[in-house]
Order: sequence, then structure tokens, then C-alpha cells
Amino acid sequence: MKAILGRATGGFELTEVEVPAIGPGEVLLEMRACGLCGTDLAKLANPAHATGLRLGHELAGVVREVGAGLRRFAPGDRMLVAHHVPCGTCWACRHGHESMCPQFKATHLDPCGFAELIRVPAIHVEQVAFALPPAMSFEVASFAEPLACAVRALQRSQVQPGDRIAVVGGGGMGLLIAQALAARGAQPLVLDIAEARLDLARRLGLPAALNPACQDVGQAVAALTDGVGLDGVILTVLTQATLDQTRRMLRPGGGINVFAGPSNGRSLSLDFDELYHGELALFSTYSSSPTALAEAFDLLARGRVLVEPLISHRLPLSAFADGVRLQRTGAATKVIFHP
Repeated sequence: MKAILGRATGGFELTEVEVPAIGPGEVLLEMRACGLCGTDLAKLANPAHATGLRLGHELAGVVREVGAGLRRFAPGDRMLVAHHVPCGTCWACRHGHESMCPQFKATHLDPCGFAELIRVPAIHVEQVAFALPPAMSFEVASFAEPLACAVRALQRSQVQPGDRIAVVGGGGMGLLIAQALAARGAQPLVLDIAEARLDLARRLGLPAALNPACQDVGQAVAALTDGVGLDGVILTVLTQATLDQTRRMLRPGGGINVFAGPSNGRSLSLDFDELYHGELALFSTYSSSPTALAEAFDLLARGRVLVEPLISHRLPLSAFADGVRLQRTGAATKVIFHP
């Protein structure tokens, strides 16, 4: 079978590999849709991490085989699954940092999501796998994991109904976060300098979408919040400029959620005197959790978050390099791969 694997010299290649054998409680899954994620692009950008690289974690497919003792799924079932599973009992899990759990980081799908056939370990089948309802397509189901990352950002930011939250960056993840905010009863404000992304946000039912390069965002925020300021900001694009601009728009007691690494360099400055006297909160969100995945699946099943308009390209695994180039350059909003 074919799979996209990292090369020891860096990069990736479409490789012929053996079909993985499954054990008790496991599933052999036929991949039908797998999304390309920003995390995949970040891994590919660092050749030092190429050996053992596992790409693809936004996937759904059809059960080909089930291992001994498994009753929850049967061959022919349609299924989505996440790629990591926390233990639920360690310090990180007990304190809401599931993605920092050692088990979370150690668990994987075999060989990866961008493969024709995938071994789903028993622990994944038990905790992070869902049977698809008849009306849910494989492509829609593949968004469950990235949407779970968005949901977890809301959980970590303690978003409540009525909160006014700016989402910096109107790419695929930004628009998932904004829709999740709206589904929770919050009021999202999407900020992006690309008019096409702002147009897409409005088509998704997100009317508060502004271009900071062309519009006075501070004035708009003042009007939106009666001069009080934003309750929070979620940064899917992190630069010194976006950090400074959005920090100035926060109300006292507001929060900043860092949802992405810095775009240029690794160090940014922050006025800690302002942070202290304004009692501002600083969060970060990396990856998802089983509870966030369950909420994301429910949002998709009930049509509360629209994802099909985010799909800009559908490609076979043989065109993986094209998909990487399209998404890396910003020419694609979301690339979905099929076998």
C-alpha cells in the first residue's frame, strides 16, 4: 500500500509499505479523507525532524477489519479517529493540559494519516473514535480533529456566551475558531488582511470581519463593545504587530490565547506592567483533547459549524507535494487528500 513518509534527508515521499497487521481491539481503516494541517507543514519545514515523521491526523474512513474482541465497530462502518490519546490521570491531564501528557505525545496512528490503510490502536478505538452518522461525509468528518483544537482553545480561554472575542487570522483554523465561538453564543470578530478570507468569513455567517490594513479596528472594537474593549483575543497569526494591536483592544481582565507559534523569530516582547495592572490573562493552546473532540463531533453532526466551504482543493496522495505548496503559500484554504 502507499503512504506519505518522511525521508531521513528531509522532506517526504510517497512510499510503498506493508499493510499493518492489527491486534486485539484494533481497527484497520481505509482512509477516505485526510486534511493537511499547519502542524504537518511545520514538521516538513524542519528536516532535522524528518526521520520517523508521522504526517496526517485529520482523517476519516471505512473499517476494513477489526481485531479480536472488538464489538463497537464492524467492517464497513464509517469512522473518524484522532491521532493522540492522553492518559487522563497524570498531572497534565488533571490540570487540563492533556496535550502535554507523555502518553498523548507517545500515541500515534500506524503508519500515519496519509496512508491507504491505517492501523488504529485499541486505545484510540476506545477513546477517540466515532461512528459517522449517515448524513456526515468523510470530508466533513475529517474536520473533527482541527475543530477539536478550536473547541479546546475556547475551553482554555473560558469563553462564555456573550463574550466578544477577536480571532486574528481568517485562515482555515481561524474560521473554525470563529464559528465555534458563534456556536457557543460568543461574538467573534475576525481580523485578516486578505479580503478573500474576510469574504469567506461573511459567507460562513460571521459578519464582523475586518481588515486592519484598511479599517480602523480600534474604532470598530470601541463601537462593538461600547468602549469597554474586547473580552479576549485568539491569535492564529502571531507577530509583534498582531500582539501589540490586539493587546491594546482588550478590556481589563481580558485574555490572550496564543494559538500559533511566532511567524518571524522566536521572541516577542510584552509589557508585563500592563499585563499586571490590567490583570490580563495569557493562555496558549496546542492540540486537542478527547472531551474537545466529542464536542467538535457534535457541532459537525448538528451542522453548527460549516466546513465544506473551507475546502479549496481535493487531491490524491500522489499530488501531496502540490497540496503542500498550495497550502504553504496561502493559495489554498484547506487541502483534503484522498487515496
